[in-house]
Amino acid sequence: MDTDPGRGIRPDLWPSVGEYPLYDPFLYYSMTHDVLRNDAFRAALRQVAGGRTVLDIGTGQDLNWALEAARHGARAVHAVEAIERSHAMAAKRLAQAPQRDRIELVHGTSFGLHLPERAEVCVAELVGSIASAEGMLAAVSDAHARLLAPGAVVIPAACRTIAGAVCLRDMFADGLGFSRDALPYLQKVFDLCGRPFDVRLTVSNPDPASVLSSTAAVETLRFDGSQPLDEKTDQRLTIERDGAVDGLLLWIVLDAGDGTRPIDSLHDRTSWTPAYLPLYDTPVEARAGDVLDVTFERRTSDDGVHPDYLVNASLTTSAGTVEGSSVSTHHGPDLGTNALHRHLLIG
Repeated sequence: MDTDPGRGIRPDLWPSVGEYPLYDPFLYYSMTHDVLRNDAFRAALRQVAGGRTVLDIGTGQDLNWALEAARHGARAVHAVEAIERSHAMAAKRLAQAPQRDRIELVHGTSFGLHLPERAEVCVAELVGSIASAEGMLAAVSDAHARLLAPGAVVIPAACRTIAGAVCLRDMFADGLGFSRDALPYLQKVFDLCGRPFDVRLTVSNPDPASVLSSTAAVETLRFDGSQPLDEKTDQRLTIERDGAVDGLLLWIVLDAGDGTRPIDSLHDRTSWTPAYLPLYDTPVEARAGDVLDVTFERRTSDDGVHPDYLVNASLTTSAGTVEGSSVSTHHGPDLGTNALHRHLLIG
């Protein structure tokens, strides 16, 4: 499917959808056919599943990792799925699976789960376009506290969110607008949250050459239960070639574990799509050697699971320093707080 998020041949603008219970055949197709993603998770799981109890958080309609763990000798698998339609399809698949006697499928979230024994392995595909966006930290923290044995292996093991300066308007020289395929998902996000708001944006198929600056990690996450849910990071990016800057492109570098090849969502063909955070309503001209100082803050939203992000930036050029900022929330309420969202959502 050339129109799949992250699978086409040109940049497309999408709302970030992974943070919401909106998964359907179109989105599941993107993940099921993501060879890099699946090979990395499969290789990591294959090394640790044998003879152990496995917890699969967000198993999805295909029970991919629950079935994979059972095939590789897991003693018992507890698979959790919150989306009703996905759970129903998973139940049908489980009924036909040879490994069904070792897999318990539960409808709900891991936060409401109670296990007869603590699991020794946890696999969770809750990493977003920004690594923490889908609530992975909250889910893993709760799992370590209640559901996992001491020293339990978590797949993926770690993930970084990398930032670089870009000009979104230059990436979309023919004009900024959501992909046609993205519009139904935009409405679904608004319906789920009860209102329109400045939805988080992602860019599928961005050209890595669009990044004008050096890059740096604004999140470095390990899923061992020690990571704080809220955190602030300061980074300095150096402009490496002349151009305009209007925001940050954010992408992930994921380590599934056990020596697997890291997945880079900017440079690899994967179903994870980089996110974009606007900093300036009007692009600011920068020259090689200028610096962009960035403060990236992650704050847990009022649902206790999904983060909001606050970014403050200072671009220092020969003409002076220009301050910029961005607020990206999981479920609003602000609408039209910057020129980009006013253009996209208000007109």
